[in-house]
Amino acid sequence: MIDCKSASESLSAWLDGELRGSEAEAVGAHLDVCRQCAEQRRQMESLQAALKSALELQASSLRFEPFWRQVQERITEKRTWSAAMMDFMHSALAAPRLAWAIPVVIVALLGALSIVPAWRASRNSFASVESIDPYGRNVAVLRENETKTTVIWLYQNPEGENEPSSEAADSSSPSF
Repeated sequence: MIDCKSASESLSAWLDGELRGSEAEAVGAHLDVCRQCAEQRRQMESLQAALKSALELQASSLRFEPFWRQVQERITEKRTWSAAMMDFMHSALAAPRLAWAIPVVIVALLGALSIVPAWRASRNSFASVESIDPYGRNVAVLRENETKTTVIWLYQNPEGENEPSSEAADSSSPSF
């Protein structure tokens, strides 16, 4: 058996026939034994009956023929391409749909900005040599922008690692 709080929360669904078997039976059994919940049920049923009668009274005075005629005319109406395009532009540029334009503009700007440095770099066909150690003997980097090539040249000083020498380096091939 369910308590009053659960029955009260489920009462509207029970009156509308939206509850399934065992849950509907539990609410019905609770309403049979609880006077407060039964009174709430009676009030909801009378409100539902009053609303139904008011809607039926108002619905009988409404004329639906003009409404359906207008619907049919709009369906069969042939529109010009310019009117269809204007409607499309109006709906596409509405505030919620305009949100797609912000990421598109950002991507376009980033694409344009990424092309400009590549274009400027391709105009230079210079290679640059940079030395990493203080004496320029053990590591050298060669960068060539046109072919986008980077060469790192590592070799060992025959006199000792990273030691400056007063003599010229041995002209033998570097060891890798």
